[in-house]
Amino acid sequence: MNLKRRIPQYILGLIFMAVGLVFIKRLNMGISPISSVPDAISSVTPFTLGNVTIAFHVFCVIGQIVVNRRPTLRIILTLPLAIGFGYLIDLCMLLIDFTISSFWIRLVLLVPGIIVSALGVVLIVGADLMLPAPDAFMRTISAVYKLPLSRVKTCGDIIWVATSVIIDLSCTGSLHSVGLGTVCTAIFVGRCIGIFNKHFPKLNMPPWPVKTK
Repeated sequence: MNLKRRIPQYILGLIFMAVGLVFIKRLNMGISPISSVPDAISSVTPFTLGNVTIAFHVFCVIGQIVVNRRPTLRIILTLPLAIGFGYLIDLCMLLIDFTISSFWIRLVLLVPGIIVSALGVVLIVGADLMLPAPDAFMRTISAVYKLPLSRVKTCGDIIWVATSVIIDLSCTGSLHSVGLGTVCTAIFVGRCIGIFNKHFPKLNMPPWPVKTK
């Protein structure tokens, strides 16, 4: 399994993903579709973004169990991952704190935020250990109902964004969690992932065998 390489790469991927997420949030242009629901809820409640992210991941874990019709070890193991990732987000929220008024500067800074987020995804997926609960939920739906993963992810993003818009408009009367940054991350994170995979193929480790009786 080569865990000595997989685990550090996985942890580094989580760090990059949390940093990219918080960096994009601080630009105040909307956040990635998959994080828009936790961001919308945290903005109208006393809970931190990290705490709501943990709750959102738990919801996705329950969704996996319902769709899969039984819990598996890999599904259950995403729970401690969710807790660690949530606290990591709150740590980044403390360390990355800035306000920029210029729209054009924020638009330019959106580029490194997208690149860092994409690198985080590449490192996590390349380590081939386990996916964060929301992504694993989409994969479970795709596998169980034999639907194209791309279509499931697109539908999932639409649902997350629509839910965020409803929360924002009903609670604050304005869009807070969805904006140009949401659109840009939805379009360009996947393309950046493709570029990383093309030029850094060694980041993708071979699947480790799971022995079953």
